[in-house]
Amino acid sequence: MATITIKSEPLNRYVTTKNGQKQVHFQNAQLETSEMRVQVEVEIDGPQQAYVNGKSYQWDVEKDVIPGRFGPELARRYSLRDMAEPTKRAAAA
Repeated sequence: MATITIKSEPLNRYVTTKNGQKQVHFQNAQLETSEMRVQVEVEIDGPQQAYVNGKSYQWDVEKDVIPGRFGPELARRYSLRDMAEPTKRAAAA
């Protein structure tokens, strides 16, 4: 498990694709594991779906590994879970 702490309000930028320009919404965040701490961008569908600035979420990295063109890749959208929510295993115990 990794911890992601949101560090900004929703931001956007334009990226060029083969079909023209596309708007991408994201938030700056800090990814922390037992071995490292790095700055990352968390993609969101739009400003209305933004995560709370300053809040921490759990991220099960293994859940978001998908097959890619040249090997394993991370999904564009992270499946973040609120730290306050109990996990299914903990709730069942």
